[in-house]
Amino acid sequence: MGPLWTGADEDRWLGWLRPGAGPARPARLAAICRRLCVAGHADAVLLGMGGATLGAEALAHILGVAAGGLRLHVLDSTDVAQILALEARLDLTRTLFVVASKSGATLESGMLAAYFQQRVASLLGRREAGRRFVAITDPGTPLQARALRDGYAAVFEGEPTVGGRNSVLSPFGLVAAALLGHDPAALLRAMQPMLRACSTQVALHRNPGLVLGALLGEAALAGHDKVTLLADPGLRPLGCWLEQLLAESTGKDGKGLIPVADEPRCQPAAYRRDRLFVHLASAQAPDAELAAHASELAAAGHPVLTCASGAGLAIGQEFFRWQVATAVAAAVLGVNPFDQPDVEASKARTRALAGGGAVAAQADEPLLVEGALAFHGKTATATAASAAALLAAHAAPARAGGYMALLAYLPRGPACERWLASARDCIGRGTGVATLGGFGPRYLHSCGQLHKGGTACGRFLFITADAPRELAAPGYAAGFGATQAAQALGDMEELMARGRPCLRVHIQGDLDAGLAQLDKLLRRALAPATLPPPLAPGAAQAEARAGHAQSHTAPMPGAATAIGEIP
Repeated sequence: MGPLWTGADEDRWLGWLRPGAGPARPARLAAICRRLCVAGHADAVLLGMGGATLGAEALAHILGVAAGGLRLHVLDSTDVAQILALEARLDLTRTLFVVASKSGATLESGMLAAYFQQRVASLLGRREAGRRFVAITDPGTPLQARALRDGYAAVFEGEPTVGGRNSVLSPFGLVAAALLGHDPAALLRAMQPMLRACSTQVALHRNPGLVLGALLGEAALAGHDKVTLLADPGLRPLGCWLEQLLAESTGKDGKGLIPVADEPRCQPAAYRRDRLFVHLASAQAPDAELAAHASELAAAGHPVLTCASGAGLAIGQEFFRWQVATAVAAAVLGVNPFDQPDVEASKARTRALAGGGAVAAQADEPLLVEGALAFHGKTATATAASAAALLAAHAAPARAGGYMALLAYLPRGPACERWLASARDCIGRGTGVATLGGFGPRYLHSCGQLHKGGTACGRFLFITADAPRELAAPGYAAGFGATQAAQALGDMEELMARGRPCLRVHIQGDLDAGLAQLDKLLRRALAPATLPPPLAPGAAQAEARAGHAQSHTAPMPGAATAIGEIP
């Protein structure tokens, strides 16, 4: 048997194996949050990116608000329209702002904190404004220093040996649970059965984290690297957290698991043979229709795993199981699950673009302009005669495999989410490949590492739009609109520098009209492709080592758990 780790610094990042340990003890954390909840606040806004917010957001949606808790909103964007829309729904004099950043130097959380602190100070004065803010950060960071200087109501210290994407059972998730009115100690207690089940004292074949991780890793080696999440309605929020955990942990050195969350559902015959389906099943509110779909996929020869989650606070078990599984899958793939070597490249380009304050002038001349849409890129599609032809040419190579990612630098809200789902459905049916969807800059802290450092099989469609107006962040040279534009251009430049095919569509003027025009163009450009024939039962086993999925039920302490096996 070979070594588990790559020999890098993995041993420095294993604090997540001891949930609840570290400087912020659950009892003290809960007591502080109770005082904050009764201090006249009605809402809490979590300002952060990636691991600082994704786990907390999943907890907020899955657990909801308990008696005495605050309504929790997550703001992880530089989009001007999204920031203004949230601000319009809040009474700033009764809002608690939670600034979360492990490094304490995250660009987006720093800008958002500066903006809202100024807005609250304009209403209540600078000293009182500081009391409406708390921070979650590692000891000794710039954010901790700022919190102490500006009189924040509290500072919750993170555990330095816990990386951001493994931090949901640390203060980065526990503070959110406590502000929602839940007992963080109870969440950790409910997680304990899974911690024991994943320990070295349990036989390997009964260890749910190890078994799941081995299946994920071996399936990827056999060509089933598109981990397609089928989540019961109550567990859908888990998908965004899993996207980052899987993509950032394994997507490097030209390898990786490619998480596909919230993809519109297709018939089994429409899927290619690169899929591994994972049914996230809720014991509290099972979806019979989705369970039947998973069974149909398995009957058609697709590998299918089922992970069942208990109700309420038992969601902590699922967080821990997947953290163990992801580390094991990374070991199978031979990558370090705790680094992100390709993330800084886009950040450096963003800083260079935003530093001059003239981002628009640095953008390439459009390949063509059609109506409200301007198309940008440097690809062989540059000679296309029309916008529809340009989109068709950009998507055509994807028919042979890989995935297509729609990277939308738009306000994340119901309307744009519906549009993105519709566009993914159109592209999936037109090309037959897996589709990923992400809002920028949020996805940069989730799947950005995978896109640049993982398997070079992605094609990327960026969507940008005019900001309704510029919005300044005190202390920052560029406002939110310019920063978001720089983030889009910087990431596209970095992807193209690595040979990843990119096309950008910029919407000029009215956003709704531009999205409607782009929707029509996509439907015209991507008439359904000729899809592969249905897989005969067992055919995938002959084609790839991952083979055909069978399901079995295994007892899990504290929860009814089923996990599929790939023989």
